[in-house]
Amino acid sequence: MALELRRGQPVAPFALFAWSPGSRSPQLPTTPVVDPDEVILGRALAARVADATRMTAAAAIAKGLIELSLPRFAKPIQDVHYLTSRAIARFLITGEGTTEQERNFISRLGVIGAINGMSVATLTRSYLFWRDTNLRILSEEVNRLGIGQAVADMARKVIKSSADTGILRMVRAYEYQIAKRSIGAVPAGTSPPL
Repeated sequence: MALELRRGQPVAPFALFAWSPGSRSPQLPTTPVVDPDEVILGRALAARVADATRMTAAAAIAKGLIELSLPRFAKPIQDVHYLTSRAIARFLITGEGTTEQERNFISRLGVIGAINGMSVATLTRSYLFWRDTNLRILSEEVNRLGIGQAVADMARKVIKSSADTGILRMVRAYEYQIAKRSIGAVPAGTSPPL
């Protein structure tokens, strides 16, 4: 009987365990199995992280979100977009997801927006521009490299899921900051418990 790993490769159940002399119980492998096409695609996306960040900012400004270009917002938003694009590439290359520190960094965007009076709609739209830009770059790289449809579809899902998750974290932090500031219970800049 075969088991299905993260990448859809069949493996016999006993192959999942690493045995060593003297061990009493099996251990799961410590490194995830990564498809070679995912690694190639991940490296191509990693090479375009700065492009993705720049293109996202340009798209937001072109659509009238001028406040995203103001110094107090531009740098934090671009930092989050850069980090998130880099995390997508890293996931494709290594199979590793975001760290708690990275997730907290993403949440800070909601706190910054709330403190500086930016609307949650504007912050959300910035994330949607990030998503759309990264999907466009992904399509370009998939076509250029001749990556198969299964890997391309998986990468699209990862980008969309990252955008959805990032928006939820950011909105949660934003609402927490607004609620706590309105009752005076939390000083400005305090992050919510996640």
